[in-house]
Amino acid sequence: MNGPDRRCAVLGDPISHSLSPLLHGSAYAALGLDGWRYDRVCMDADGLADFIHGLDPSWAGLSLTMPLKSAVGPLGDFRDCWSKTLGVANTAVFAQGGPAKGISLYNTDVEGIVAALLEAADRCRADEDPDDLAALLEAAGQGRQDRLPDQPYPGAQALVIGNGNTAESAFCALKVLRVERVDLLARNPEHCDHMLDLASRLGLPEPTVTAMDQAEAAQRALTRADIVVSTLPSGAADPLARLLSTAERAEADEDGRLGPVLLDVVYDPRPTPLMRAFRRQPGARVISGERMLLYQAVRQVALMTDRPLAAVPVAAMDQALREA
Repeated sequence: MNGPDRRCAVLGDPISHSLSPLLHGSAYAALGLDGWRYDRVCMDADGLADFIHGLDPSWAGLSLTMPLKSAVGPLGDFRDCWSKTLGVANTAVFAQGGPAKGISLYNTDVEGIVAALLEAADRCRADEDPDDLAALLEAAGQGRQDRLPDQPYPGAQALVIGNGNTAESAFCALKVLRVERVDLLARNPEHCDHMLDLASRLGLPEPTVTAMDQAEAAQRALTRADIVVSTLPSGAADPLARLLSTAERAEADEDGRLGPVLLDVVYDPRPTPLMRAFRRQPGARVISGERMLLYQAVRQVALMTDRPLAAVPVAAMDQALREA
């Protein structure tokens, strides 16, 4: 299927490790979009505006990662539930004619985290019926708890590691999953006021904030949580892996409940030291960041190519990811 040449890219710093070109490229191939290409561009926050303003009408959109998810806000209009809630976007979609004609901003990280955690609980699969997967992602993207059937985490105690933009999205995802509370483990607890405010706005109890360098307290927080979401960059959580290697957790319950679950948003390396240490706990389930990456990319592809969510070839994207 031939069509006009269109361009997209993922922007951030660092960016050389990104698997987004693989995911989007496999989607374009499956959709027959021969003239589409998706690149990596190393970009800091200071250069973002000039870069976007210099793009020509062939550009359809951008994926945005660290440190650009907040920096893009002044350049466009927040269009979905979570970008409006957080003022943070990982997706920029350009109007016909390019960014000069309009920039719409979206946050698909929340639904990516929701779907990854549901996959860990065997409630979501990339190869399931496209309409069912689309409905799940739509519900998570709209914050509709009532449209997520058979939720596995009601009443769970969650711990988010980090306090950046992805940590904010993790709070929203855990709210959608009906956890009871979300606590924080941070390198700089004094910089967590915005997270406390977010918890309040989401109707969550005030989080307990623990410093990562408080070894005993950090170890206790890690081993008491039912769900742990690490949003730290590669290598930053390695000290926590060492804490877990000496920790003890009670044996997993045998009443059908899940054991502890870890989502580490890092996918280079795979597995991370934190994942390897967490996996040693009784009944633990561990999921790597490429699963979040897959599910957050689904709506990105739909938005950039102007296709229904259910038309995105998720199974082909998943296969490419598993073969990478």
